[in-house]
Amino acid sequence: MIKKMLLSVAISIFALNATAQEIYKEVKNLKTSFEEQMNDKSKDIETRKVACFKNDALYYLIAKATKDEQFTEYELGTQTNAMIEFVNLYVKRLSDEKKKKDKEIVMATFRNASISNPLFNDLEKEIIYGYVDNDKYITQFSLDTNWVKALEAVR
Repeated sequence: MIKKMLLSVAISIFALNATAQEIYKEVKNLKTSFEEQMNDKSKDIETRKVACFKNDALYYLIAKATKDEQFTEYELGTQTNAMIEFVNLYVKRLSDEKKKKDKEIVMATFRNASISNPLFNDLEKEIIYGYVDNDKYITQFSLDTNWVKALEAVR
């Protein structure tokens, strides 16, 4: 967990000082890292599923960002950092709860923060809500999320 937090802080600092190309490259490296984690059979299935969500979220974010001329690499770095923090905070809060009812409250709070804060206002609901109603994943979030605003909403 500490390693993940340090990575998140490093991304923040990196994003402030890096060139646009360096930010884009770092986000792609993170996506590759999550892809490796999701395919690592030595890790438990929940860790792999969380990595799968992060990988898909970055894939979506990169794809949408490259089509939006107004979306900067700095924003890409900021959204990436916020997504990682959001998911890590969610997993931590979820693991801290012992009662099923309390876990459900955490899940609903984070899910609603994700759905209520779209970034691109994508109308392809079938794609962006692919995780939302999928009981096989604990990360039931919209891919079209303004992660900075969603993170603020759950803090």
